[in-house]
Amino acid sequence: MKKYKRIMNKKRYREMLDDVCSENCSEDNDCILKEFLLSAHTSPRLLTQMKCVDRFKKILAKEQNKSYKKIEWSEAMEEWIERGHAKKFADVYKEGVKYIEVYKKIMGE
Repeated sequence: MKKYKRIMNKKRYREMLDDVCSENCSEDNDCILKEFLLSAHTSPRLLTQMKCVDRFKKILAKEQNKSYKKIEWSEAMEEWIERGHAKKFADVYKEGVKYIEVYKKIMGE
């Protein structure tokens, strides 16, 4: 796997992680998720798409009248691809753009 920290400076990478992890981590506490992602050098593109799929799971949960936690990642990813969202993601993704802006473009919001 490429080390994406070399492409994106550490400050910018941390800002992107803050955006992606904002719903799971608070500013008051250390966040193991952020620290893991920082250490793993995960691609900003991959993280942004994962966050978009995570938000999409909430739509699937409403459609299926299920709890968000009962929607499996594999199911969400399959629907994401089948509904053409993965293709749209590829078309609209730009590094440095907040995930919610990318998500809204994909979903036509």
